[in-house]
Amino acid sequence: MEQIVDFINGNLLGDSNIRIWKSKWGNYYYYKQTAKDKRFLEWQKKFLDKNNFHSYVSLDNKSTGCFALGFYINNCPYPELMKLREKWYIEKHGKYAQKIIPRDLQLTPTVLLYWYLGDGSLIRRKNNSVNVPYIVLATNTFSKEDIDFLIQKLKELNLNFYPVKYKSGFTKKESGYCLYSKTQDGTPFRFFKLIGLECPKEIANCSTGRKGIYHEEKFFKDKWPTEEDWIKILSNVKGIGKSIKERREQINMSRKELTRLLKVGKSYIRSIESGNRNPSVNKLRAILKTLDLNNLKIP
Repeated sequence: MEQIVDFINGNLLGDSNIRIWKSKWGNYYYYKQTAKDKRFLEWQKKFLDKNNFHSYVSLDNKSTGCFALGFYINNCPYPELMKLREKWYIEKHGKYAQKIIPRDLQLTPTVLLYWYLGDGSLIRRKNNSVNVPYIVLATNTFSKEDIDFLIQKLKELNLNFYPVKYKSGFTKKESGYCLYSKTQDGTPFRFFKLIGLECPKEIANCSTGRKGIYHEEKFFKDKWPTEEDWIKILSNVKGIGKSIKERREQINMSRKELTRLLKVGKSYIRSIESGNRNPSVNKLRAILKTLDLNNLKIP
Protein backbone atom coordinates (compact mmCIF):
# COMPACT_ATOMS: atom_id res chain seq x y z
CA MET A 1 0.00 0.00 0.00
CA GLU A 2 2.83 2.42 0.89
CA GLN A 3 4.46 1.95 -2.51
CA ILE A 4 1.15 2.62 -4.28
CA VAL A 5 0.62 5.87 -2.34
CA ASP A 6 4.20 6.99 -3.05
CA PHE A 7 3.75 6.16 -6.74
CA ILE A 8 0.57 8.24 -7.00
CA ASN A 9 1.84 11.09 -4.83
CA GLY A 10 5.01 11.39 -6.88
CA ASN A 11 3.04 11.55 -10.12
CA LEU A 12 0.56 14.05 -8.66
CA LEU A 13 3.46 16.37 -7.88
CA GLY A 14 3.89 16.39 -11.65
CA ASP A 15 1.24 16.50 -14.38
CA SER A 16 -1.02 13.69 -13.17
CA ASN A 17 -4.47 14.54 -11.89
CA ILE A 18 -7.53 13.08 -10.21
CA ARG A 19 -10.81 14.04 -11.83
CA ILE A 20 -14.23 13.75 -10.29
CA TRP A 21 -17.51 12.88 -11.96
CA LYS A 22 -20.65 13.42 -9.94
CA SER A 23 -23.70 11.30 -10.63
CA LYS A 24 -26.88 10.22 -8.88
CA TRP A 25 -25.02 7.07 -7.84
CA GLY A 26 -22.23 9.02 -6.16
CA ASN A 27 -18.81 10.47 -7.00
CA TYR A 28 -16.41 8.69 -9.34
CA TYR A 29 -12.70 9.49 -9.06
CA TYR A 30 -10.47 8.98 -12.09
CA TYR A 31 -6.65 9.09 -12.03
CA LYS A 32 -5.01 10.23 -15.26
CA GLN A 33 -1.44 10.70 -16.43
CA THR A 34 -0.29 11.72 -19.91
CA ALA A 35 3.02 11.24 -21.71
CA LYS A 36 4.52 11.44 -25.17
CA ASP A 37 5.81 7.88 -25.18
CA LYS A 38 3.29 5.08 -24.78
CA ARG A 39 6.03 2.72 -23.53
CA PHE A 40 6.65 4.90 -20.47
CA LEU A 41 3.00 4.63 -19.44
CA GLU A 42 2.96 0.90 -20.13
CA TRP A 43 5.95 0.57 -17.78
CA GLN A 44 3.89 2.27 -15.07
CA LYS A 45 0.87 0.15 -15.94
CA LYS A 46 2.88 -3.00 -15.20
CA PHE A 47 3.44 -1.72 -11.68
CA LEU A 48 -0.29 -1.09 -11.26
CA ASP A 49 -1.16 -4.50 -12.74
CA LYS A 50 1.03 -6.19 -10.14
CA ASN A 51 -1.06 -4.48 -7.49
CA ASN A 52 -4.39 -5.59 -8.99
CA PHE A 53 -5.37 -2.28 -10.58
CA HIS A 54 -7.61 -2.23 -13.67
CA SER A 55 -5.75 0.47 -15.59
CA TYR A 56 -5.36 1.09 -19.29
CA VAL A 57 -3.21 3.10 -21.73
CA SER A 58 -4.78 4.79 -24.74
CA LEU A 59 -4.24 7.62 -27.20
CA ASP A 60 -5.27 10.83 -25.46
CA ASN A 61 -4.80 13.50 -28.12
CA LYS A 62 -4.33 12.86 -31.85
CA SER A 63 -3.01 16.34 -32.60
CA THR A 64 -0.26 16.22 -29.95
CA GLY A 65 0.34 12.47 -30.11
CA CYS A 66 0.05 12.14 -26.33
CA PHE A 67 -1.04 8.96 -24.59
CA ALA A 68 -2.83 8.57 -21.26
CA LEU A 69 -2.72 6.09 -18.40
CA GLY A 70 -5.86 5.95 -16.29
CA PHE A 71 -7.92 4.03 -13.76
CA TYR A 72 -11.00 4.54 -11.61
CA ILE A 73 -9.98 4.89 -7.98
CA ASN A 74 -13.44 3.66 -6.95
CA ASN A 75 -12.63 0.28 -8.49
CA CYS A 76 -9.10 -0.08 -7.13
CA PRO A 77 -8.35 -2.63 -4.38
CA TYR A 78 -7.35 0.07 -1.88
CA PRO A 79 -10.35 2.07 -0.54
CA GLU A 80 -7.94 4.37 1.35
CA LEU A 81 -7.08 6.01 -1.99
CA MET A 82 -10.55 7.54 -2.12
CA LYS A 83 -9.19 10.23 0.23
CA LEU A 84 -6.54 11.38 -2.25
CA ARG A 85 -8.80 13.75 -4.16
CA GLU A 86 -9.74 15.57 -0.95
CA LYS A 87 -6.08 15.78 0.09
CA TRP A 88 -4.74 17.07 -3.23
CA TYR A 89 -7.48 19.47 -4.33
CA ILE A 90 -9.40 22.42 -2.98
CA GLU A 91 -12.58 23.73 -4.55
CA LYS A 92 -12.34 27.31 -5.81
CA HIS A 93 -15.61 29.24 -5.82
CA GLY A 94 -17.47 26.06 -6.74
CA LYS A 95 -16.25 26.32 -10.35
CA TYR A 96 -12.98 24.40 -10.45
CA ALA A 97 -10.54 22.57 -8.24
CA GLN A 98 -6.99 23.77 -7.56
CA LYS A 99 -4.24 21.26 -6.87
CA ILE A 100 -2.53 21.76 -3.51
CA ILE A 101 0.26 20.04 -1.58
CA PRO A 102 -1.01 17.83 1.28
CA ARG A 103 0.74 18.85 4.49
CA ASP A 104 1.26 15.22 5.47
CA LEU A 105 3.18 14.55 2.22
CA GLN A 106 6.42 12.62 2.75
CA LEU A 107 9.13 13.00 0.09
CA THR A 108 10.34 9.42 0.02
CA PRO A 109 12.84 8.29 -2.66
CA THR A 110 9.93 6.77 -4.60
CA VAL A 111 7.93 10.01 -4.49
CA LEU A 112 11.01 11.96 -5.64
CA LEU A 113 11.66 9.50 -8.46
CA TYR A 114 8.18 9.70 -9.97
CA TRP A 115 8.05 13.48 -9.50
CA TYR A 116 11.35 13.77 -11.36
CA LEU A 117 10.31 11.34 -14.10
CA GLY A 118 7.08 13.22 -14.68
CA ASP A 119 8.12 16.83 -14.27
CA GLY A 120 11.86 17.14 -13.73
CA SER A 121 14.94 17.71 -15.85
CA LEU A 122 18.71 18.05 -15.68
CA ILE A 123 19.90 21.28 -17.27
CA ARG A 124 23.32 21.36 -18.88
CA ARG A 125 24.96 24.53 -20.10
CA LYS A 126 25.94 24.07 -23.74
CA ASN A 127 29.65 24.23 -24.59
CA ASN A 128 30.54 24.53 -20.92
CA SER A 129 33.13 22.16 -19.47
CA VAL A 130 33.11 23.51 -15.92
CA ASN A 131 29.66 24.36 -14.53
CA VAL A 132 27.75 21.68 -12.64
CA PRO A 133 24.38 20.78 -14.25
CA TYR A 134 21.38 21.67 -12.15
CA ILE A 135 18.09 19.91 -11.46
CA VAL A 136 14.76 21.57 -12.21
CA LEU A 137 11.50 20.40 -10.64
CA ALA A 138 8.35 21.93 -12.12
CA THR A 139 6.06 23.47 -9.52
CA ASN A 140 4.43 26.21 -11.59
CA THR A 141 0.88 24.96 -10.90
CA PHE A 142 1.28 25.32 -7.13
CA SER A 143 0.92 28.38 -4.90
CA LYS A 144 3.96 30.14 -3.42
CA GLU A 145 2.96 28.80 0.00
CA ASP A 146 2.97 25.23 -1.33
CA ILE A 147 6.32 25.79 -3.02
CA ASP A 148 7.85 27.08 0.22
CA PHE A 149 6.53 23.95 1.93
CA LEU A 150 8.18 21.73 -0.72
CA ILE A 151 11.48 23.59 -0.37
CA GLN A 152 11.42 22.90 3.37
CA LYS A 153 10.58 19.21 2.84
CA LEU A 154 13.49 18.93 0.39
CA LYS A 155 15.78 20.66 2.88
CA GLU A 156 14.91 17.99 5.45
CA LEU A 157 16.51 15.52 3.01
CA ASN A 158 19.59 17.77 2.75
CA LEU A 159 18.51 18.82 -0.74
CA ASN A 160 18.71 22.55 -1.33
CA PHE A 161 16.41 24.10 -3.95
CA TYR A 162 15.28 27.66 -4.60
CA PRO A 163 12.34 29.10 -6.58
CA VAL A 164 12.79 30.66 -10.02
CA LYS A 165 9.99 32.31 -11.99
CA TYR A 166 8.71 29.97 -14.69
CA LYS A 167 8.32 31.21 -18.25
CA SER A 168 6.22 29.12 -20.60
CA GLY A 169 8.05 27.84 -23.67
CA PHE A 170 4.83 28.24 -25.63
CA THR A 171 3.42 31.61 -24.55
CA LYS A 172 6.72 33.09 -23.26
CA LYS A 173 4.73 34.41 -20.30
CA GLU A 174 5.68 34.00 -16.65
CA SER A 175 3.48 31.61 -14.72
CA GLY A 176 4.40 30.52 -11.22
CA TYR A 177 7.75 29.10 -10.15
CA CYS A 178 10.00 26.12 -10.73
CA LEU A 179 12.53 24.75 -8.25
CA TYR A 180 16.22 24.88 -9.17
CA SER A 181 18.81 22.90 -7.26
CA LYS A 182 21.90 24.46 -5.80
CA THR A 183 25.00 22.99 -7.40
CA GLN A 184 28.02 23.89 -5.28
CA ASP A 185 26.84 22.11 -2.12
CA GLY A 186 26.52 18.59 -3.54
CA THR A 187 22.71 18.65 -3.88
CA PRO A 188 22.68 17.05 -7.38
CA PHE A 189 24.75 14.12 -6.10
CA ARG A 190 22.57 13.56 -3.04
CA PHE A 191 19.42 13.83 -5.16
CA PHE A 192 20.48 11.09 -7.59
CA LYS A 193 21.79 8.95 -4.77
CA LEU A 194 18.22 8.99 -3.39
CA ILE A 195 16.30 8.29 -6.61
CA GLY A 196 18.93 6.08 -8.29
CA LEU A 197 22.28 6.80 -9.90
CA GLU A 198 21.01 5.53 -13.26
CA CYS A 199 17.75 5.88 -15.13
CA PRO A 200 15.47 2.81 -14.86
CA LYS A 201 16.70 0.75 -17.81
CA GLU A 202 13.19 -0.20 -18.97
CA ILE A 203 12.42 3.43 -19.87
CA ALA A 204 15.88 4.83 -20.63
CA ASN A 205 15.16 5.12 -24.36
CA CYS A 206 11.56 6.31 -24.03
CA SER A 207 11.03 9.75 -25.53
CA THR A 208 10.01 12.74 -23.43
CA GLY A 209 9.29 14.84 -26.52
CA ARG A 210 11.08 17.66 -28.29
CA LYS A 211 12.43 20.18 -25.80
CA GLY A 212 14.17 23.52 -25.69
CA ILE A 213 14.68 26.22 -28.27
CA TYR A 214 16.25 23.72 -30.67
CA HIS A 215 13.31 21.30 -30.37
CA GLU A 216 15.68 18.38 -29.88
CA GLU A 217 14.12 15.04 -29.05
CA LYS A 218 14.94 14.06 -25.49
CA PHE A 219 14.78 10.73 -23.69
CA PHE A 220 14.39 9.71 -20.07
CA LYS A 221 18.07 8.77 -19.92
CA ASP A 222 18.85 12.44 -20.62
CA LYS A 223 17.42 13.27 -17.20
CA TRP A 224 20.39 11.44 -15.64
CA PRO A 225 24.03 12.61 -15.58
CA THR A 226 26.46 11.51 -18.28
CA GLU A 227 30.02 10.50 -17.37
CA GLU A 228 31.15 14.07 -17.98
CA ASP A 229 28.27 15.39 -15.85
CA TRP A 230 29.33 13.15 -12.99
CA ILE A 231 32.84 14.62 -13.03
CA LYS A 232 31.33 18.09 -12.60
CA ILE A 233 28.89 16.93 -9.94
CA LEU A 234 31.47 14.98 -7.93
CA SER A 235 33.88 17.91 -7.88
CA ASN A 236 31.57 19.38 -5.21
CA VAL A 237 30.98 16.20 -3.18
CA LYS A 238 32.56 15.78 0.22
CA GLY A 239 34.42 12.50 0.44
CA ILE A 240 35.65 12.48 -3.14
CA GLY A 241 39.21 12.76 -1.82
CA LYS A 242 38.91 9.38 -0.11
CA SER A 243 38.17 7.69 -3.44
CA ILE A 244 41.12 9.47 -5.06
CA LYS A 245 43.45 8.33 -2.27
CA GLU A 246 42.24 4.72 -2.53
CA ARG A 247 42.92 4.67 -6.27
CA ARG A 248 46.35 6.31 -5.90
CA GLU A 249 47.41 3.73 -3.34
CA GLN A 250 45.91 0.93 -5.42
CA ILE A 251 48.30 1.70 -8.30
CA ASN A 252 51.23 2.33 -5.90
CA MET A 253 51.62 5.99 -6.79
CA SER A 254 52.97 8.30 -4.12
CA ARG A 255 51.31 11.57 -3.29
CA LYS A 256 54.51 13.32 -4.32
CA GLU A 257 54.43 11.69 -7.76
CA LEU A 258 50.79 12.64 -8.33
CA THR A 259 51.60 16.20 -7.27
CA ARG A 260 54.45 16.33 -9.80
CA LEU A 261 52.35 14.94 -12.65
CA LEU A 262 49.54 17.41 -12.00
CA LYS A 263 51.95 20.34 -11.52
CA VAL A 264 50.24 21.52 -8.36
CA GLY A 265 51.46 22.73 -4.97
CA LYS A 266 52.82 20.31 -2.39
CA SER A 267 49.80 20.48 -0.12
CA TYR A 268 47.13 20.38 -2.87
CA ILE A 269 46.65 16.60 -3.09
CA ARG A 270 46.98 16.18 0.67
CA SER A 271 44.21 18.71 1.32
CA ILE A 272 41.92 16.99 -1.23
CA GLU A 273 42.54 13.49 0.13
CA SER A 274 41.96 14.67 3.70
CA GLY A 275 38.66 16.28 2.69
CA ASN A 276 39.72 19.83 3.52
CA ARG A 277 39.08 21.01 -0.03
CA ASN A 278 37.52 19.84 -3.27
CA PRO A 279 39.22 19.80 -6.67
CA SER A 280 37.99 22.07 -9.43
CA VAL A 281 36.22 20.36 -12.34
CA ASN A 282 39.30 20.65 -14.56
CA LYS A 283 41.60 19.40 -11.82
CA LEU A 284 39.33 16.44 -11.05
CA ARG A 285 39.26 15.61 -14.74
CA ALA A 286 43.09 15.70 -14.78
CA ILE A 287 43.32 13.56 -11.62
CA LEU A 288 41.04 10.89 -13.10
CA LYS A 289 43.07 10.81 -16.29
CA THR A 290 46.38 10.62 -14.41
CA LEU A 291 45.13 7.81 -12.18
CA ASP A 292 43.60 6.03 -15.19
CA LEU A 293 40.33 5.98 -13.33
CA ASN A 294 37.40 5.53 -15.71
CA ASN A 295 34.74 4.73 -13.12
CA LEU A 296 35.18 6.80 -10.01
CA LYS A 297 33.83 5.05 -6.93
CA ILE A 298 31.02 7.22 -5.65
CA PRO A 299 31.52 7.97 -1.95
